[in-house]
Amino acid sequence: MRRGVSTSLIRSSVELIDMLPEAELYELGFFKPADLEVVVDFLKRKARPFGVHAPFILSYGSHPSPTSLDPEKRDRTFSVNEICAHIARTLGAEYMVIHFPTAHQDEDWRILWNEVVAHVVKLSRIMRIRVENVYGNVCFHSADDFRFFLTETGVGMCVDIGHLLLDSEMYGFNPINFIERLSEFIEEFHIYYADPISYIKCHHAPWGERKMFRKILEFIRSFDVDFVLEATPECEGLDKLLSYWRGLG
Repeated sequence: MRRGVSTSLIRSSVELIDMLPEAELYELGFFKPADLEVVVDFLKRKARPFGVHAPFILSYGSHPSPTSLDPEKRDRTFSVNEICAHIARTLGAEYMVIHFPTAHQDEDWRILWNEVVAHVVKLSRIMRIRVENVYGNVCFHSADDFRFFLTETGVGMCVDIGHLLLDSEMYGFNPINFIERLSEFIEEFHIYYADPISYIKCHHAPWGERKMFRKILEFIRSFDVDFVLEATPECEGLDKLLSYWRGLG
């Protein structure tokens, strides 16, 4: 088990990078190309393992759309992912996180299944890939959906607790059962709180008082995976999240 920190804690403001908490692992995402020199210097000084969150120093133009029925959006996502993977491997990253599938998608995209699988397999030949669950994809959100995809592609799973809370509320499933069903594939948790109101206000709130959130945090304590803080700084509660995180292990 490793305690990790995402640069979401500073909203990827490179001038604040030295304010990140000390961690055993750093996850880097959403910087600009001009920030790369500072980021590399930070990594050298910390001398810690790190991963990247696509698009890292690149941009999708909007949100990642790996399962969009619009070929232009889909191809843009695929292209950025591949370039990002090559950059990350060159820098020495252990892994790359990608969002999957497309968030807020009502269309049935499964006619694209073979194309999408081929893309993720191609990425996995560049470096280790972890798929992060999004929310609001009508035809792909269950644990069995992810089990089938992870088995087909051979990649790992990053369970985003905030997205999972949103999806479980939208589609009426038990988030702990979701985690349990995918336990053999899980390599990482993104830790933060979300509900429909807080997600608009705070994006990634550090903490929430819903019983299910606390139940999830207790359930996952025993997992030997990476626990990455992925809160954003807009709302209060980081002290509680840090207390939980520091008490792991």
